[in-house]
Amino acid sequence: MKILFLDFDGVLNSERYIRNHMGDGTVIVDPLCMTLIRDIVRATKAKIVLTTSWREYWSENKSECSDIGNEINDIFSQYGLTIYSKTPHHGYNSRESEIEEWLTDTPEVTNFVAIDDKTLDSDILEGHFVKTAGFTGGISEDNAMEAIDILNGNK
Repeated sequence: MKILFLDFDGVLNSERYIRNHMGDGTVIVDPLCMTLIRDIVRATKAKIVLTTSWREYWSENKSECSDIGNEINDIFSQYGLTIYSKTPHHGYNSRESEIEEWLTDTPEVTNFVAIDDKTLDSDILEGHFVKTAGFTGGISEDNAMEAIDILNGNK
C-alpha cells in the first residue's frame, strides 16, 4: 500500500488564494492544488493520510466528523478523492514522530511520501519528503512529479 501523508495549509492553498477566497467556506483549497493531489493519487494509487492540523475535525467514521470534517470530505469528493486515515496528534512540533508512529502501526505500507510546507527532518522521511513553496504558492507541478516518482520508486 502506498501512502500520501498530506498537510493542507501551504500545500493545498496559498496566501494569495486564501486572501481572494475568504468567505468561500471554512476550509479553503485551491482547485489547482487539489487537481495536483488527484494526479498524484491517480498515478500512484496512493491512499491519503492527513497530517494537517485540520485532521482534528475529521474522522474515519463519517458520523464522527464535525461540520468542518464533513466539509473536508466534500471537498475531496469533488475531486474523486477519499481520505484513508490520519496520523495521531501529539502537538504542532512532532509531525515527523506522528508519521513514524502511523507507519509503525501500519506495516502493510510499501512506499510513502509526505508533502508539507514545513521542513520535516527525520531519518524515516529521508527520500520520502516533498517540500512545497508554502504560502507563496502551495504544491507545484514539479512537487507533484517528485511525489509521483517517490511513490512509484523512481527516485
